Amino acid sequence: MTDVELTRALERGEIVNENFHHISHLQVAWVYLTESSSVLEAAAKMRHTLRRLAAVAGEPQKYHQTITLFWVHLLSRAHAVDGGRRLEDVLKANPQLLAKDFPLAYYSTERLFSDEARTSWVEPDVKPLSIDAIETCSSSPSCDAPNWSLPG
Repeated sequence: MTDVELTRALERGEIVNENFHHISHLQVAWVYLTESSSVLEAAAKMRHTLRRLAAVAGEPQKYHQTITLFWVHLLSRAHAVDGGRRLEDVLKANPQLLAKDFPLAYYSTERLFSDEARTSWVEPDVKPLSIDAIETCSSSPSCDAPNWSLPG
C-alpha cells in the first residue's frame, strides 16, 4: 500500500487504531504536507484525521496535540528543503524520525504527557526546537514559510 493509499484508507475509516503505528503517522503527515498548500493546512488535516481515528477507537483522549504538531513540523522542514524526495529517503537521512520517543529529546516526560500538552501546543522544556510550532495553531497565514530546521 502506498502512502497515499494508506492515507485515503485511514480517512475512510478502513484502518483500525491497532494497525496504525508510528511509521504510519509519518506516512500520512508526509502525504498531507505534499497535498496541502501550507503547513497549517497539513497540520489541520492531521489533527482531524487522528482525532477521528481516536474517537472511532473509543479513545478520544489518545489524541495528543503537542506530539502531533511536533512530528508534522519536523517533517515539514524536510519536505520544504526538498519536497521531491520520498519519505523513505528522508527517514534514511534522518533515522531519529523513526524513534517514536524522539520528542523526549526535547520534552521531559512530565511536560510531554501533561493534560495541557495533550490538548494544546506546549514548548519543549529540555532543549528548544528550532521551529515555532505555535504558529501552526494560529489562524495566521504567515506560518506558510517558516524558517525551521531539523534537529540533529
